Amino acid sequence: MTKEETRIHELEGQQNPFRVPEGYFENFNERLLARLPQQQQPRKVVRLMPRVWRYAAAIVVVLGVGSALYFNHKTTAPSYAYNEEAAQEEYYNQVLDYAMVDNMEIAAYLTEADY
Repeated sequence: MTKEETRIHELEGQQNPFRVPEGYFENFNERLLARLPQQQQPRKVVRLMPRVWRYAAAIVVVLGVGSALYFNHKTTAPSYAYNEEAAQEEYYNQVLDYAMVDNMEIAAYLTEADY
């Protein structure tokens, strides 16, 4: 116990120092309702976000999604001409990559070859 609590207990003893007047709670509800205003004031609706801001936000979202879809759409030009030489070179490159043969091995093979 602190000094203040000890001092209070010495002065007042162990009794509760807070007292309620006699009959206070008997008519409490009636007295409380009598003090309240009889007419209810009309309730005011406060919009958190004005309607204009909602429409503006919807437009921004639609433009953002539309531009993202438009600019991320990748198109390639169709190639109608078939180039035999380019196709053959691409085939050889794929074969060499698959076989893991580098340029030095190819040069050594070509210099050792008998014609």
